[in-house]
Amino acid sequence: MKTLTRFSICLIALLVSTSVTADDRLEGAWERVSLTNTRTGESPEAANRRGLLIMAHGHYSMMTMNPDRAFVADDEVAEMPTTDQIAYLRAWLDINGHTGQYEAANGKLVWYRDISENPREVGTTSNLNYEWREDLLVIYFTLPNGDRYDWIWRKR
Repeated sequence: MKTLTRFSICLIALLVSTSVTADDRLEGAWERVSLTNTRTGESPEAANRRGLLIMAHGHYSMMTMNPDRAFVADDEVAEMPTTDQIAYLRAWLDINGHTGQYEAANGKLVWYRDISENPREVGTTSNLNYEWREDLLVIYFTLPNGDRYDWIWRKR
């Protein structure tokens, strides 16, 4: 009887700890709603910026970009004046995307970047926080200057 009781207690503890730490609500596809500096109320990105975040089976993929990005053929870019080439490339490169594995528990989200649009970020991690506001996922982070940014996503 003591063995059965100990087993039951261990099983209950395991089930409770699993349900408290794992957050299966993150699984799925999310569309970007906004990114806002909570101190200023401003966004560092274009108001019409689009984004998609997919999280499933411990892996994530995220990309945001301005929808008005336009492709110009290489030969046309080569004919542009240098200032226009620079402006075009800045607009073209204004993209945020990375993918890898993730872990999430108790409002903490860790992204392990395997691939990134920024080669310096490959192999790095992002330690983020998240919370729920009704049906919205709010991923938030604080910069060294103390400004908090709320990155809001809606389930697709």
